Amino acid sequence: MDKKNLTTEETFALAIQNHQQNNLQVAEKLYKETLKKNPSHVDAYNNLGVVLQGLRKLEKAKTCYEKAIQINSDYANAHNNLGLVLKELLGLEKAVSCFEKAIQINPNYVNAHHNLGATLQELKKFEKAKTCYERVLNLDPFNNSTQVNYGELLLSLNQHAKGLEHIIKGSGCIKFTQKGFRII
Repeated sequence: MDKKNLTTEETFALAIQNHQQNNLQVAEKLYKETLKKNPSHVDAYNNLGVVLQGLRKLEKAKTCYEKAIQINSDYANAHNNLGLVLKELLGLEKAVSCFEKAIQINPNYVNAHHNLGATLQELKKFEKAKTCYERVLNLDPFNNSTQVNYGELLLSLNQHAKGLEHIIKGSGCIKFTQKGFRII
């Protein structure tokens, strides 16, 4: 199949297919080709950002998310993804506002609530993190990673029984050490 003769959406679909198969370099080229054909393709910018982030090209990923937001300021996924990359590039505080914006746009956005909770937990803002995790579990009671994070948070708040219950629900394991515990 000649990729030059594909429509924008066919090129984008092929990019997604390669992305899902973890062919990140091929996906990167195809997302860029999509953007050559349609420079306002917001999903291509967002997905290219995800690929670039996976390739550890964080500044380029950041630029893609910002471009997606410039095209559509209500694109919750791009705000969430920008938060993830800013967390790595600029620190935790910078990421919080991106996750909050994603939640403002889509109050039921499970991943944004989870990411905000995890970031707040790292910032030692435990009560706010707890609220985020509880929101996720109200929306998605079977979210294993949130169950584990919430359980870990509860353990650190000395709510041992409830913490262990959530870790077990999330299929997490605990290794106790002389200094405390680790979730493995």
